[in-house]
Amino acid sequence: MNGPAALAILIALAVPVPALAALDCSRAKTNTEKLLCSNTRLAEADERLAYAFRGAIRRGADPKVLMEEQGVWIREARDVCNNVECMLQAYEDRISDLDGR
Repeated sequence: MNGPAALAILIALAVPVPALAALDCSRAKTNTEKLLCSNTRLAEADERLAYAFRGAIRRGADPKVLMEEQGVWIREARDVCNNVECMLQAYEDRISDLDGR
């Protein structure tokens, strides 16, 4: 395997998981960013999602497909939430999806 997929796998495996989930809360502007920065349960869910994402890649999921799906999930599931409970459910659904790969 070579090209972008190989590079994505190397990056995903080389970067510590908390770094994948890192958000600079001093620059939080959107409602989503503010919710993530103000709620420890959401911050933990974001970290669990990073682990699940990395695990899916390790199990052989196509990194390019995962990245595309992640973008859709962010726009259509996570970022449409206006409260913690909605966002937690979005995270749990996505983590479950990734864990199944």
